[in-house]
Amino acid sequence: MNACFYVGPGATEWCWKYFPTKSPGELPIAGKSWCRHLVDQCSRLKINDIYIADCYFHDDLTVGMGEGDYWSLRLHYLPSIPCTVPEQLFTQHQDKGKDAISTEDDLLIFWGQVLPDIPDITLLFDNLREVPELPDLLPNGIWLLRGGKYYECVCPLLQMRTLQEYFDLNFHLLEKPGIYNLPGYSNSEGCVFGMDVIIMPNCELESPLLIHDNVRLERGVSLRGKVILGEDVMINENSHLEHTLVLDHTYIGKHMQLVNMIVDGCRVIDVETGFWVDLEDEYLTGSSKEIGFNIYKLTELFLAFLIAFGGLPLFLVTLPFRPLLKKLGFFYFAFQMYPKCWEVLIGKAHLVRYGHRDSSYAFRYSDQWLLHCTERQKVTDDIYYYYNRTVGKIWQTVFVSLAKRVFVLRAQPGDRRAWTSQEGNPQ
Repeated sequence: MNACFYVGPGATEWCWKYFPTKSPGELPIAGKSWCRHLVDQCSRLKINDIYIADCYFHDDLTVGMGEGDYWSLRLHYLPSIPCTVPEQLFTQHQDKGKDAISTEDDLLIFWGQVLPDIPDITLLFDNLREVPELPDLLPNGIWLLRGGKYYECVCPLLQMRTLQEYFDLNFHLLEKPGIYNLPGYSNSEGCVFGMDVIIMPNCELESPLLIHDNVRLERGVSLRGKVILGEDVMINENSHLEHTLVLDHTYIGKHMQLVNMIVDGCRVIDVETGFWVDLEDEYLTGSSKEIGFNIYKLTELFLAFLIAFGGLPLFLVTLPFRPLLKKLGFFYFAFQMYPKCWEVLIGKAHLVRYGHRDSSYAFRYSDQWLLHCTERQKVTDDIYYYYNRTVGKIWQTVFVSLAKRVFVLRAQPGDRRAWTSQEGNPQ
């Protein structure tokens, strides 16, 4: 038996509105994407090949799930154009060789973003209704193609056709996961925890609760009345979250009060009204814009002056040997940041990146951790620094970043990532 997931337009348009950088198939539902939940269940049905036909295809999906080795099956990723019935989908991919959708065996089709709400996945085939002729526009549901005939798998379905349905589905699985496995390594009285979770003193946690990997809760944080935290999340001091979903790679500042919200990076979405704000919008951060000189700008100018003039002889001497020296981590890093120090002196750049929308900078707060290399983790640190900038953090970032690379000359993970023109850095 094979399976096919079709992530098409229509009922998923809300996803593009609120989460423009994510495919509907990637959206986390209680810690796992819709696709991963379905692959988990298909593996129990001894399915050999799964075809993921996605009209909003992102490479992140393939990176996250791979080729299916984890489940001992094969995953095929098929960027698609919108279809109204499965036959159009089959025709679209019929010339793709080994990735062409095979209909020789039974084919289980998940059309649209649905999850079966049943106590056992094998019950999916207990109530099959033959459909002599498919409608011109196939509705969301689960279908079985067997011997050239279509059958509808009649069972209760969980769907995410609107923002509210998506929000409610997360907490439905949190409270009653049923056949779906929540990601976690420990479960204590309705609280599911991942790896590397740091909870500082005076935090209040109330079940049900799901905390994914690499999460830090600072002092006085309160999580009440159903909360889900994704990977690489940090919540600063004395913030209160209630009935709230926090997606991966998000920082929440001090003394925040979030109730019935979805937080995705800098975007905060009020589920009841459908309105959202981006916390680094100019309007919202206008009062904190740097106007004239302040202690932070003076500190950056002073440090940039030391680096620019103190390092000028070394830069000139090593410049002819740049093709050779850039193979070493310290010099590769230095060649990137040194010209930016001059831009800091003339007011065209920050010495330390100030928030994830800052396009011209010499250092990043995460540069002081050599193995802290993934771009998403770096963006999380950029946001943290934006809300917690101090003179001490500027000094620490600059000197620790340089000192560690002096003693570790080999190239470090992330050092060889080209600075893109989008970030305002030379290629």
